[in-house]
Amino acid sequence: MTASSSPHVLIAGAGLGGLALAQALRKQGISYEIFERDENQRERRPGWVIGLHGMLDDLKQSIPDDLPPVSSLSNLLPLTKYQPEVVYYNPETPNQPKIGVRGDESGWIVRAARHKIVEWLETHIPVQYSKKIENIVETGDKVKIYFQDGTSAEGDILVGAEGSRSVTRKHILGHDPIRTPPVGFIDGYCTLKGDEIEEQLRLGHSLYIVDMDSINGAPMIFLVTLIEMNPDGESGKIGWALIWPDEGATEKDFWTYKATGQELYDFVVSKTKDLPVKYLTTLKRSDPQSTLPVLRLYTLVIDSMPTGRVTLLGDAAHAMTPFRGEGGYHAISDALNLAKAISKIDKDNIESIKEVFDPYQAKMLERGREAAKLSEEAFSKKREVGSTEFYYAWGRRMSPLPEED
Repeated sequence: MTASSSPHVLIAGAGLGGLALAQALRKQGISYEIFERDENQRERRPGWVIGLHGMLDDLKQSIPDDLPPVSSLSNLLPLTKYQPEVVYYNPETPNQPKIGVRGDESGWIVRAARHKIVEWLETHIPVQYSKKIENIVETGDKVKIYFQDGTSAEGDILVGAEGSRSVTRKHILGHDPIRTPPVGFIDGYCTLKGDEIEEQLRLGHSLYIVDMDSINGAPMIFLVTLIEMNPDGESGKIGWALIWPDEGATEKDFWTYKATGQELYDFVVSKTKDLPVKYLTTLKRSDPQSTLPVLRLYTLVIDSMPTGRVTLLGDAAHAMTPFRGEGGYHAISDALNLAKAISKIDKDNIESIKEVFDPYQAKMLERGREAAKLSEEAFSKKREVGSTEFYYAWGRRMSPLPEED
């Protein structure tokens, strides 16, 4: 395809998916502009950690050579004695060996703080901030975005990568099928050092979940995750979360959205009081007043969407709860697949665009639907160790882990 026939791509949203698409287009020499509604990269709550897997080889091949290696993003660094690891515990079986998923020397999984991945993907990408979309207009051969600040941008293709609150999705579908799942969620964080962080790393190098069904008589999970080690290698930021199925959580006025940090913290303490003390270090070291504002969760399932000059990727197309840790993975996978599709497009031929976007959208939506469904159901019921329905992490079913040296 000649340079004159390659499209100019407008990207709405500078999160993981939008930035990954921009990098892949930059490597291919395809013209793009990327817009973000936030005032700067740090305005929004940064999120926790993402497991990069499955598409790692594709990611390495798709990004320009002037980015640092993906391995440099590992949240375990500067520690090198641990591999990424997710572990499952059940207080009812305290002597059970470690069950989970663990990385290895091949580096098939890189676990990194979300904000670190965003900073990495923004390398050499000229993001235009404070660009809130007010209107989208399609003509026969162009797409034009109008922003609330009075400016506009015109291109051959528009990609909506603005997450669960996507204006682009509403433009395409004419309505918004996104919904709130029936799941309660409270989270917080602390900084640990010395013996305390060593204990948490031994429990699960990256993440561990404690199945509280036997304690509460109903599905409930207490989750502890390493967000990132500090440069000193002796301290680190740890996050925790209490997760439980609750039909009330679908309502806009669910109690957690109105509660104070202290009230949220006290609820978690009351529900976890019978857990072994080793699982509660992070909770005890947390300041109740710093308990994070409750994250609003969304599930989005789209069966199909029109094919034209406007398309979607990531949460804009298939928002999901974070309980399988796959939202970021799918957003980046979408971006890499979409970049390859765009490279085949003749911007002056709408049939060429439809021919390329149709299979991309069909596969993306099918994969997203399945992931969103499984993520919402992750902690909805009791799951037995060894069963086909047992927990998955990073695309692999949890199973007994070998002893470490």
